[in-house]
Amino acid sequence: MDVEDYMLLFLSLWVLISALVTKSVGVFLTLTLIGLLITIEVGSLFLSREQKESVKPLVELLIVIFAIIVMGKVYSILTGG
Repeated sequence: MDVEDYMLLFLSLWVLISALVTKSVGVFLTLTLIGLLITIEVGSLFLSREQKESVKPLVELLIVIFAIIVMGKVYSILTGG
């Protein structure tokens, strides 16, 4: 197995365990973002430039979703709800 295969296996297991453990979609998406960022950072030496560029839109989407989740939580704290 190549390093890319191990990285995909790790990320798949991470997402599966996150889906089984969490009850909130927001927490699941946050954990997915964390797992993806860990995988990219640890495996950056083994990924080609094209592979990094192909994952970039997914990371950007998850960061936008994370920002929306955080803004919602901050709003609920500020409004007392």
